[in-house]
Amino acid sequence: MWFDNALGKEKINFMFGGELSLQSVEVNSFSFERFSDVTFQFYSRNIPSSYPEKWSKSEFNALSVVITFGGIIELGVKGNGIGFICSPEIFSSETHSRIKICSNQLKINCKSKFLTIESITPYLDKRWE
Repeated sequence: MWFDNALGKEKINFMFGGELSLQSVEVNSFSFERFSDVTFQFYSRNIPSSYPEKWSKSEFNALSVVITFGGIIELGVKGNGIGFICSPEIFSSETHSRIKICSNQLKINCKSKFLTIESITPYLDKRWE
């Protein structure tokens, strides 16, 4: 899986029983910040069959997933605009991590020393009601 070597993978194992797809997600934002980190926020309508019980108390129809590629080795960005649906290619090993996003609007290729799963939270998107 894309998160097998990620820092914070325990969140996915604990909250979702080891199941979290990033296929057909919306790219909400990405930023280059801090000490050479690139952070992405995705909205996903692919809600795993198992999720934290406390989430049942709030209304949601999507997940907000924030991941950071830390210690950037390579970064290429071409195009403009976000808010599109894509299936990012994410690879993470013990030595490096990589994300590739290709759409008509934007192409991103990023290689880093590591991948961190920052947060996964329920999200209510009014567009998808």
